[in-house]
Amino acid sequence: MPQLRRLLLALILSIAGNVFAQSVLFIATSPVPPGKFKVITEIARKHGLNVEAHFAERIPPEKLDALFDGRDAVIFDAARSHMQDAVRRRLEKPLARLNTRHIWMRDNGPLAAGFTQPQAERLHTYYTNGGRANFDGFFATLAAELRGQPAPKPAPKLAPPFVFPEDAIYHPQAPNQVFATPAEYFRWRGIDLEKRPPTVAIAFHQIYIGAEQTAFIDDLIARIEAGGAIALPYYAGVMTSHAPMLTVAGKPVADALINTQIILNPEGWRQELEKLGIPVLQALAYRRGDAAAWRADAQGLPMIDVPFYLSQGEYAGIIDAMVTNAAGKDGQVVVLPEQTAAVVNKALKLVRLQRLANAHKKVPMLYWNYLP
Repeated sequence: MPQLRRLLLALILSIAGNVFAQSVLFIATSPVPPGKFKVITEIARKHGLNVEAHFAERIPPEKLDALFDGRDAVIFDAARSHMQDAVRRRLEKPLARLNTRHIWMRDNGPLAAGFTQPQAERLHTYYTNGGRANFDGFFATLAAELRGQPAPKPAPKLAPPFVFPEDAIYHPQAPNQVFATPAEYFRWRGIDLEKRPPTVAIAFHQIYIGAEQTAFIDDLIARIEAGGAIALPYYAGVMTSHAPMLTVAGKPVADALINTQIILNPEGWRQELEKLGIPVLQALAYRRGDAAAWRADAQGLPMIDVPFYLSQGEYAGIIDAMVTNAAGKDGQVVVLPEQTAAVVNKALKLVRLQRLANAHKKVPMLYWNYLP
């Protein structure tokens, strides 16, 4: 009988916890990775918070009026000004009535109501840098604030925010995942640059580390290393030079590059690739569905992606674009294994060709039978 009472008490407490848990609403907009919210929902639950996430452009009109009702906090995940403008246009009426405490997670700092500036800045630093440890700190801090408790101080159980460098080399097995320079990365790998093995770099966006959506990057790394080469995965800005991540003391430390970034600065890329003198392949994401949807898509790539992922990349000298990942039903990144294998195999063969003596190279010639 006492055991039955204990079980009933535990059940009641569990139900009560779910009923009275604080409700946190996240509003995002493209290009925030949808899979991010599956991760943060799981982390928030550990801190007694219920999370609901919506993309502003996908909210049905009939749900707008009551969107913020019953929320204890609202977080707007819209880093850049054009993303914030898109959210404001879509949610103009409910935003006019918003009186719940909230934070806009902007790339130039938080815009908050209902939080002190130090609270908002701490939450902003945790959230915008992202990653599992930072998200854990974010929800621990937010939960304490919503319950009127003192904010937990950094301690062994709660790390201070980890601020990612602007540009960095990444590896999933590294202690902090990132290195500020290629030299530090190669030292960690125990590699003498004078005897560097074949090296294939991977350019991607930092948001994928922050959103815990690195599955396709990790897959590329594993395939490159299984092929006997060194992977040099890095993130850098789309409008800034990538040379600091691809060179040491002015010398290239990569033999080929797989780019997964959008191309917004084609002329800058073209000039930089001419100096580096290495081949660059393009790996694309399919954003309109999962792997089955991509395989059933006669076109394979939405026309809206052509300018920034194909045309401008080709102008810059980036070749052989291939779709390598898609979005799963839950928003998580799904690897297309045969596609990533093809991209990596081509990169490895290009590196092998660079190191092959001219006497062993075979050069095919293709004639186009067209009118002279």
